[in-house]
Amino acid sequence: MNLIPNDVPRARWGGAVLWLGDVLCALAAMALADGLRRVLPFGAPADRFYVTPDVLLLVALIWSAVFYFLGTYERRQRDELRVEMRAVFLASTFALFTLAAALYFFKIENFSRVLFLYFYALDVVFTVAWRFGVRTLRARGHVAAEPRRAIIVGTDATAQELAAQIQMWQGYTLVGFIAENESVDATFPAPLLGTLADALRIVDHENIGDVFLSQTTRGRAELAELILALRERRVRVRLMPDLLELITVRTGIESLRGLPLITLREPAITGVNSVLKRALDLVGASLCLLLAGPLMLVVAILIRMDSKGPVLFSQERAGQYGKPFRMYKFRSMVQNAEQLLDGLVKLDELQEPHFKLRNDPRVTRVGAWLRRTSLDELPQLFNVLSGSMSLVGPRPEVMRLATRYSPVQRQRLLVKPGMTGAMQISGRGDLSFDERMKLEMDYIENYSIWRDVVILVKTVPAVLSGRGAY
Repeated sequence: MNLIPNDVPRARWGGAVLWLGDVLCALAAMALADGLRRVLPFGAPADRFYVTPDVLLLVALIWSAVFYFLGTYERRQRDELRVEMRAVFLASTFALFTLAAALYFFKIENFSRVLFLYFYALDVVFTVAWRFGVRTLRARGHVAAEPRRAIIVGTDATAQELAAQIQMWQGYTLVGFIAENESVDATFPAPLLGTLADALRIVDHENIGDVFLSQTTRGRAELAELILALRERRVRVRLMPDLLELITVRTGIESLRGLPLITLREPAITGVNSVLKRALDLVGASLCLLLAGPLMLVVAILIRMDSKGPVLFSQERAGQYGKPFRMYKFRSMVQNAEQLLDGLVKLDELQEPHFKLRNDPRVTRVGAWLRRTSLDELPQLFNVLSGSMSLVGPRPEVMRLATRYSPVQRQRLLVKPGMTGAMQISGRGDLSFDERMKLEMDYIENYSIWRDVVILVKTVPAVLSGRGAY
């Protein structure tokens, strides 16, 4: 069963393309600067090549890190030309000083200062030209592409003013309005498509890409559910400032054709973040398997000696976008644990889609030790390598419980589940479901690769403490 619609588009790779271009610009600038240093008559005669593979590797690593951490790939830094060029200039300058410090630290001595000036000037010129070219191609692509189909939720004066603006924008087609209820007596510049109750059906049927929300007197809960359902469909949601109080996630203020709007940040991990996270998963899981291989063999032997049944336990869990996958663990319970569950917990009668038995009678002696030390999770490293899980993310939930998620709770399914996460380093089983949800949603909405690294480091003392592990 797929809990999120199957028409979720692929992640945008614009940030990854920009990153690759920025790094290539820096490498090309360094190579050309080395040539200029040996040709132009400035400074002492150059009797050697300053640019070696080690220097180029440093440039690639430093420019990648600095440009990423200074936010040059974030949408808010790329909306306006002036803002993007300023961000590129600051990032290039900071990266240059970082490179100078790295050359000193690694004792790469007598590096030409004239070459440094050539490199800095060329890098700024190349990167600015690259970014401007991408922006130009993107603008041409938007003009040539089929206009984005948009609807407006609301029928008040603000909505009608917004409609007049949208109809003048190139690249947008106003499909129509969605009213609060059926008792609307007014003339609109576009068709009245239905009411809020029909909103999701209209979005799907009309292939809507943008939904503009104007003022409404509808209840908070109903409007919040609509917003969350639209985000699950990866529909771009834009709100007039009057609705700011309804938003519980990070937003961005942007100017669209001169009209100030609030745009909800996409909850999924995309672009450069997605590439870096996958790289961390592959490297981290591979190293952990190499180091933990002998230990996993010992654990397998202990399980077979302790109780009857297979060494590994697999179960269908809800993955990214609610797609089911087989999750693997070392077996910590008796062989027929799944059949015994209904006698212990009535999943369909739980008040919330979550349960944790503190003294589960199905757990074996070795299983209790495995759970306390979290060694039963080690086979999930294979799930990480296969791409169905990540090292860090929300815990994978069983499908029977995930199907009961509310629209708010389904937001945790927008990213890959993880072996560890914010919950694991903050109390694990001792946390309530609401506390767990708050931690996981904060992780998703405020994601960064640095946060993954911090969680991985904090996982070690959390596991050793044994707090909340049962």
